[in-house]
Formats: sequence, structure tokens, C-alpha cells
Amino acid sequence: MVGAARFSLALLCLLVLVASASAEGAWTLWMMGASSPWDSVGTFSTRELCMDALHQQAQAVEKLGLKVTEDVPAGSFLATGADQDVRGQCLPDTMDPRGPKEK
Repeated sequence: MVGAARFSLALLCLLVLVASASAEGAWTLWMMGASSPWDSVGTFSTRELCMDALHQQAQAVEKLGLKVTEDVPAGSFLATGADQDVRGQCLPDTMDPRGPKEK
């Protein structure tokens, strides 16, 4: 239980450290932890800037001991551990991995 709490705290710190390049950017970096839903953590003016931030997040998560697999063409990564998964995804700011909003 302590390990999961420590991991959640570390993930939260990582999310806070992601700086957005522009509030009106064309690409959004999304992240999702094992027990947390998708959350927008940064907005970037280009896909390349979003991918740079995604790669930095993947490296940070890997330092926590998770096995990271990056999929550059898809603009995503998956990090897996004994009992936890972390995902990151760069998407155009018109797309939302949470699906359509309910009316």
C-alpha cells in the first residue's frame, strides 16, 4: 500500500512538472495512471514539442522502475510495473481520449 501511495505521489509530481508551451496549442499531452483517469497535463504549439514532453515523461516514469514502451508514430507510451500502468498520449487539441462528453 505504501508503494502505491508513493507511486501516486511521484506521478502527481511528474504531472505538475509538465509545463505547457501555449494555452492555445495544437497538441495536448494526456496521461493516465493505474487508478486515475486521463488528464490533460500540457498543451503545445506543435506535435514535436508535445512528443518531446511525452518522451521526458516516459523517461521519468522509467526511473520509477516501470518498463516503458514508446510508440513514436502513435505519439504514445505505455509503462508497466508489477501492479501499475501509466499511459501517455499526444493528441491534436480537438481530440479527447476520454471520449465524447455527455450532454
